[in-house]
Parts: sequence; structure tokens; C-alpha cells
Amino acid sequence: MEYLEILNGILEQERNLLDLILAEQKKVRKDVTERNMEKLTVSIQTLNILSNQYVELEERREEAYEAAKEAMDGKDVLLGNPLYHSVHQKLAASRIENDSLNKYISVTRSFIQGIFDNALPGRRNKVYSASGKVVQTAPEAMLLDTLS
Repeated sequence: MEYLEILNGILEQERNLLDLILAEQKKVRKDVTERNMEKLTVSIQTLNILSNQYVELEERREEAYEAAKEAMDGKDVLLGNPLYHSVHQKLAASRIENDSLNKYISVTRSFIQGIFDNALPGRRNKVYSASGKVVQTAPEAMLLDTLS
């Protein structure tokens, strides 16, 4: 039973760490939508630190799981464990948050790319030098409509 206590302790730490990760992911989303680069940088750094801590905990959990499983004659000790299911629910929520942020960034990038393609239609054309190397062309003109 000692192995199960160690395993449950690690699962509890993972669950608490995932709560912090989810909160930080929400901060990242807010910082991205508000275009606050200073806060975004801090949030991403914090998220990276938390993610690295989670990876370390996950490695410890795997070791504890194998030891507990061996002590229980091969019985799956995580089956029906409420802490384990809670961790998986939080992981799923984290994946959803990541996917929605990636989708937001992708849609925004496509929108901005479309604006630049319309504003600078000739910039996609490749021009080659006499030696065959690609030369970056400068836009001939750019018109912007402004509202006063």
C-alpha cells in the first residue's frame, strides 16, 4: 500500500500543477487577445516552467505506477482512481485551451496575411538576379485609406 500512497501523492501534485497551468493558459489567451506582449512573455515563461515541472512529475508517476503495479501482481492500480481521472480531465481541458489558442492565432494570421496580400499585391512575385538568386523586391506603392 505504500506504493499507492506515493502514487496518489504524485497524482495530487499533478492535479494541483495542472490547475496552475490552466490558469496560466487563460492568462496567455487574454494576453494574446489584448496584444499585451510584455505580459504574454512573462506568461509564456511561467507556462514553460510549469510544463517542465509537470514532465518531471509525470516521469515520477510512471515509475511509481510501475512499482505499485508490480506490488499488486500486475493489477492496474489507476483503474477507478478518482485522482487519476481528475488529472486526465484537466489534461483534456489544457489540450482544448491550447487548440483554441492555436486556432485563434491561425485565423488571425490568415486574416492579416490577406490584408497584406491585398494591400501589397506584387510582393509575392519572386524576382531573380542574373546569378539565379532570389531578390527581395520592395513594394512600388502602398495606398492606405484612413478615416478622419
